[in-house]
Amino acid sequence: MISLVLSQLAARWGQAVTLFVLSVAATVVAVSVPAFAVAIDRAAVANERAAADASEFVVSVATVSKQPPAEEGEGVVDDGTTEDLTAYADARSRLAGFLPLTTVQIQVQGLDRKKDGGVLYSLIARDGFCRYVTFSVGRCPVGNRELALPANLAKKLKLRTGDQSVLTPVQRTQESIELDGPPVAITIVGVFEPRNAADPYWVAEDPLGQFDLPKAFTNRTTMDTIEHGHEIVWLDAVMPPRLLTPERIPVLRDQLDAAEQRISEEEGGFGAGLLTSLPSLLDRIEAHGQNGRALLPIAAVPVIVLCWFVIHLAVGHGMWGRRLEVGAVVLRGARWPTRAATVAGESLLPLLAGVPVGLLLAGPLVGMTGPGDGSPIGIDDDQLVAAGLAAAGTVAAGLLALRRELAGPVGRLLRQMAPRSHRLAVAAFEVLVIALGIVSVVELRQLGGHLVGVRVAAPVLVILAVAMLAALAVPSLLDLLGRWTLRRGRIGPAVAAFYLARRPAASARLLAVLVLVFGTLGFAAIATDVAAQGRQAEAQQLLGAPRVLEVRPINREAFLKAVRKADPGGKDAMAVVAAYRSTGDNPPLLAVDSTRLSHVAYWPERYGATRAAQAAELLRPPAREPTTLGDGELVANLWPDAVTTEKTLRVALQLVSADGDRVIASFGPLTRTQSTYRAAVSGCDGQCRVTGITASSTDDDVVQFGLTFGSLRQGDRTVLSAEQLADESRWRAPEGPESVEQLWANPTPDGLRLSQPSPQVDEEYELLAVDVPYPLPAITAGQIRGKLLPNLDVEQIRLDTKATMTGVPGLGAFGVLVDLEYAERLTRDPGTASSPQVWLSADAPDSIVAKLRDQGLVIAGDRTVETIRGTLDKSGAAMALQSYQLGAGVTVLVGLGALALIVVVDRRAWIPGMRALRAQGTRERTTTTAALWSYGGIVATSAVVGALAAGATWYVAGGRLPVGVEPSLLPAWPRWPYVLVSEILVVAVLAAAVVAGAWWQRRVVRQREERSG
Repeated sequence: MISLVLSQLAARWGQAVTLFVLSVAATVVAVSVPAFAVAIDRAAVANERAAADASEFVVSVATVSKQPPAEEGEGVVDDGTTEDLTAYADARSRLAGFLPLTTVQIQVQGLDRKKDGGVLYSLIARDGFCRYVTFSVGRCPVGNRELALPANLAKKLKLRTGDQSVLTPVQRTQESIELDGPPVAITIVGVFEPRNAADPYWVAEDPLGQFDLPKAFTNRTTMDTIEHGHEIVWLDAVMPPRLLTPERIPVLRDQLDAAEQRISEEEGGFGAGLLTSLPSLLDRIEAHGQNGRALLPIAAVPVIVLCWFVIHLAVGHGMWGRRLEVGAVVLRGARWPTRAATVAGESLLPLLAGVPVGLLLAGPLVGMTGPGDGSPIGIDDDQLVAAGLAAAGTVAAGLLALRRELAGPVGRLLRQMAPRSHRLAVAAFEVLVIALGIVSVVELRQLGGHLVGVRVAAPVLVILAVAMLAALAVPSLLDLLGRWTLRRGRIGPAVAAFYLARRPAASARLLAVLVLVFGTLGFAAIATDVAAQGRQAEAQQLLGAPRVLEVRPINREAFLKAVRKADPGGKDAMAVVAAYRSTGDNPPLLAVDSTRLSHVAYWPERYGATRAAQAAELLRPPAREPTTLGDGELVANLWPDAVTTEKTLRVALQLVSADGDRVIASFGPLTRTQSTYRAAVSGCDGQCRVTGITASSTDDDVVQFGLTFGSLRQGDRTVLSAEQLADESRWRAPEGPESVEQLWANPTPDGLRLSQPSPQVDEEYELLAVDVPYPLPAITAGQIRGKLLPNLDVEQIRLDTKATMTGVPGLGAFGVLVDLEYAERLTRDPGTASSPQVWLSADAPDSIVAKLRDQGLVIAGDRTVETIRGTLDKSGAAMALQSYQLGAGVTVLVGLGALALIVVVDRRAWIPGMRALRAQGTRERTTTTAALWSYGGIVATSAVVGALAAGATWYVAGGRLPVGVEPSLLPAWPRWPYVLVSEILVVAVLAAAVVAGAWWQRRVVRQREERSG
């Protein structure tokens, strides 16, 4: 039996090779799904590891403050520090593989060798310190009473190796600095630079002084021999980057949970637990994998179905040519095993042989075409399961094509005619496919949802439905085309059309296969281009402008003025400050210098009908000039009410200088025998802005108080008249639930009456000045709950929504945009912008950066749309879309195989017909033209129908494709030239195959003519 099957394979080796290649292709595509998932996981780990902040590798287990024992006479109090450290060390030991890091710190004076004690410095002993530094001078402090200094601190203090400093341990309290131990002489033995300041080793406790003064380093022996009462001990653990692999992510989570559980046992559930951002890093990595896995089956299923379809056609066409052979075997009385081997062995052996080869090829191919460093992907259990499923589908497709030959009667095998039942089965299959396609369209358009579960088959069902509808119309159209070309005297196209019309099964199947090829490629091209445009739009939205400079923290008013001075024209740079977001429920608030908004920010049409220039006008309506004054004496007219206790009430004017510093002018205590009060103002540097009025009582028995503010003068100028003070639009009470009990303001003919019905002693009650439109004009995106939001100083302000849009620059689909100057003028206190940014326009000159630095701004980062886009291109969904490259290659290969199969099988009918035409005097050019038109026309028709099928599929399922981009950012349709280029390239490849097939058929006809004489 084996020899019989082998002889069949040898006699028809071309068909066996075709089936082998198709089986390899189906297996490669199926196995590529789990292989690509592994590649995405690896790439996600590498990308996130490279982009992660060093702090995300650090786990802070505990911070323990050690206190001195109780004073003499009170007994010794054990604060449990030793037991705490033991318990926390046990918790840290659960983090196997992490670098344990213990740091001990005390506060000292005398490092700068100043007689008055000087500045407080931190002296720390840290595990493994010398392994992470390079000593520019000196050595590691290994002996007792030795220390080493960072190079910048040594330079600042003008200290060198060999110098001695007398250090005195101290303890800072709320009121003063107290001694904590006797002085001790200590020698500086080394000056160092960190080998890598970005190493996670340097994150915890900020030893290099990124945000504070650098620390002096010593060893544990020195720390233990210096007498001191207070110290802080930090127990940290640093995860080596090598531990961060896809396989170890569950292990890392289990280790963190175990350490957290041990700490919870120690603290009784009331402590802070682990302090670390490592879980967020793990979440981001796993999110990449989840997003990629959601997209991979959608990309693979159409190609796998295409492979199985072509395998079915290949096996069926091959069997059609040897039905007489099988009939002869059955006619001789062969038993069923012999019949099965004769029928199926020749097809199943190459199909099964292609499975392990495809399994072995998938890893290297994914390594070459997928994300990552190009290394091959090893075989795992998921790939074996995928290969098994591919093998089952491949064998099932082959057996379905052989079902009649395996069980049909001998009479039917000896006839070269398809039975009526076969035609009915084909028609039923076509109706089923079309019905499933229609159901998919209705379900996705009406019910919505994502392409998950069985819905991943929706795109291929829609494409197949379009292909079947086109195939049903082909015979009639070909017959009409043949008659039309014949009437025009074009014999070659007419012969091709009539030939294909008389063989509807072959032409319809080829058309269906090629429509599936072009539809799959077109859908892949559309998805890839739409996702790329979406990532570009997301990068622009996240950044807000073509280029963004990150600036070190700076006073908000000084920041705004610095940017305006650097760009007086207002077309290149815009100051931007984000408000602190206290909870996830609050929308993010972004304050921008709206006078430059239309010149700098990205403002696409998808945001809504409001354009950037209109938005600037909405955010910055006309406002009154702020109330300002300078240095010098202020004169205020103030009258306390009769209910106010004499000489207990003080009034203060709250001011902000031009540099953003707070200045207070205080009046009082008030008495009913006096109405004029004076206060000296200094620190205004020419101009201060009035931000509010405060009043407080020193009366321990205070029940209520009140006063009238009549006027405010400075020199000969009236700063605030009675009428201005009585103008209610100039004042507002602090907002928010915690601000209910504030100053009550009522206008009177004499000025502004201020009162507090239930004050507390020494409590300041405030009334805020308003010199901008209030509630503050805002533009919002998304569903904003309520009208109160934290301002730049975290205090609540009321908003007035002027426009609602689908998105705002720098925030996206959820956030609030306000004017920076107006928002700052509504703050209660001047303060620092924690994360200021300068947005630059596309035309901003490079010199603008130098001008910003000249204004005192420290540039900490420089981001462009390209850098953000590069990060987004490394997302899980973006990496999963790379699988379309492998799928496209396999699709083209299968399309070529299908075309070659039809050409080879049809040669039995085509070549005798062409020889007959040649014998009747038809020119060879005409027969060659007929060959070109026969399959070239199907290729061209398939390209058009396939493009339409791809468009229809995208219309139905495109919005449900998980491409990893906010749906509002995705364009409705792709850039069609990009899609057409990919389609044209495939048409060119298949056209070349058609030409080769026509040339081969011409050559066969010529050879047979020569042999026949």
